[in-house]
Amino acid sequence: MSGLTFGRVVRAEWTKLFALRSTWVVMGVVPQLLVGLAALIGWNASGAASGAAAAPGGVTQAVGGGFLVFAVVFGVFGALVMTGEYGSGLIGATLAAVPRRLPVLWAKAVVLVVTTGPLMVVTSLLAFLANQAFAAHPITLGDPGVVRAILGVSAATVAVALLGLAIGTMLRHTAAAVPVYLGVLVLLPPVLLAALPGAVRETVLPYLPTPALQAMYHVGDDGVPVLGPAAGTAVSLAWVAVALAGAAVLLRRRDA
Repeated sequence: MSGLTFGRVVRAEWTKLFALRSTWVVMGVVPQLLVGLAALIGWNASGAASGAAAAPGGVTQAVGGGFLVFAVVFGVFGALVMTGEYGSGLIGATLAAVPRRLPVLWAKAVVLVVTTGPLMVVTSLLAFLANQAFAAHPITLGDPGVVRAILGVSAATVAVALLGLAIGTMLRHTAAAVPVYLGVLVLLPPVLLAALPGAVRETVLPYLPTPALQAMYHVGDDGVPVLGPAAGTAVSLAWVAVALAGAAVLLRRRDA
């Protein structure tokens, strides 16, 4: 198909993405809810901290206090980008139009990054400002590590959307992909915390997906054993790359 280019596949995926009702909910409603949640967290913390100095992890908490909520919403959204096509039967037409298949996965990944990246930078900034509006000891954008943390939590959220896309591609069904995604993100760290000996736990835990993602926006030394931002970013990218590679292999080898 000489007229088929990757740019055209991206445009097709862009059109399909914004034809989904879930896209408009995630892009329009969820950021408002997350900014409101950040304000609520800041208001709740202001009473306890009104007579105390700012905590060592204040920047991390102010910027990433709601990260798991971001991660759940955008990871599930990423999974739905692929599982929605399998559920509706549209995937057959999509793969017939793009017989090489892999450009479909890469195009969906590009569209997810382009849409969620800028949205998350703006949402994370507004969430930080809403949180600090109630702080007893406000942190400003000029304080050390704040801008990096905002960009880090935004990038981490984009990464979980790509993880969700990969899991959705591998499992194909929303009812299977969402529990597996939530298990990897939310349940795996505490299960390992309980199962592993202390020394092994401290070595292994930072390299799991959720702690590595959280390291991307962590600022300061608050006693929590985490990787540095650069190492956390590298480990997170490795998880995303492995997941997308697995998704690519399965997408090519099996029937639609």
